[in-house]
Amino acid sequence: MRLVINHNKCRRTGQCVYLHPELFKADTDGSPIVLVEYPEEELREAAEEAVDLCPSGAIILVEE
Repeated sequence: MRLVINHNKCRRTGQCVYLHPELFKADTDGSPIVLVEYPEEELREAAEEAVDLCPSGAIILVEE
């Protein structure tokens, strides 16, 4: 699975960066940057939670 952010939908609330710094960091303008594009099993639950908690629905997991 691939962790992806749709920056057109993102509201830049920072929840993903705050709750899961192991997966995301903030760019200088507050936009989230994915640190782990292909989360291994130990980060899968965190990635799924980030998807569920994103207020704009901008974070998705893509099956490849």
